[in-house]
Amino acid sequence: MTSTQQPTGDSVSADEPEIDLGHQRPRWLVPAVAVVAVAAVATTSLALTRGGGATETADGSAFTDDFKVAYQASSASEQAFLEYLDTEIAPDYGVSIEGEGIEDGNQLDQATADGDYIANIYQHKHWLKQVTDSTGMELTALGPVFQWSYSIYSSKHDSLDSLPQGADIAILNDPANTAQALWILERAGKLGFEDGVDPWAATEDDIEDNPNGYTFTYMEYGAGPRTLDSVDAVIDYNMSFVDAGTPEEDQIYAPDAPKEFAGQLVIGTEYADDPQVEKLKEVFFDPRVQDYLATNEDPDLQGQLAPVSDT
Repeated sequence: MTSTQQPTGDSVSADEPEIDLGHQRPRWLVPAVAVVAVAAVATTSLALTRGGGATETADGSAFTDDFKVAYQASSASEQAFLEYLDTEIAPDYGVSIEGEGIEDGNQLDQATADGDYIANIYQHKHWLKQVTDSTGMELTALGPVFQWSYSIYSSKHDSLDSLPQGADIAILNDPANTAQALWILERAGKLGFEDGVDPWAATEDDIEDNPNGYTFTYMEYGAGPRTLDSVDAVIDYNMSFVDAGTPEEDQIYAPDAPKEFAGQLVIGTEYADDPQVEKLKEVFFDPRVQDYLATNEDPDLQGQLAPVSDT
């Protein structure tokens, strides 16, 4: 979910760039003094309304009963998922779920670490590790809640087997999603990795067998639909294509989503023992949630978010 290959390892220093999620940041046009003043007011407001719209937190908690949960702003499927929880599940636990879309993942994760949101749902565990390793943010995953369907699309060829020799395939350019794309091809029998390679961290350099001579074009997160016509195939999240109105027939290979890349419920580590977080877990891990993901006919969810698989 980013526009450049990301660093891994220990936390970066203040001189190094933040991890980039591939979304343009706003251009600040106000004077520095005004920025500080606005930030101070915003911080105070968030402190008063932490976790939701109410002004008082629950006993022994940093959060109110109105749980603010952040998600990727461009994802209609994540928004629809949170709306389902708010309508059908949360009332049984005496709380509400308010989804808040944020396009800048750095902001989203930092606000979660700071407790401005009780949780977020936009990242799998491999991406979360990249974030925490690269930035030092204190974030903890409580468990998988859904899986993003991830497929191969083409506007030029009607099946994976019909891709020509030397086909140019576009894949997302951050390490975790690069690995997921290559793993799809490996699981389909189209590539082979060197012995001992971790498929969840594989790069193009780890490919040992490439009988079809595939070449790879790297693209930013969300660029799949507009890249279709310039390559032979694109590997990306289904929701990107659904949101763009891509014809269903352009989906030429749709494997089951692996549990390794399931979307996590992520909180600020500081709040792991908060009593409201326990209630949050009851909502998200209610058994009805997985049944709904498997059977719903919501066009904003179906074929985009799937239940968590066993493998």
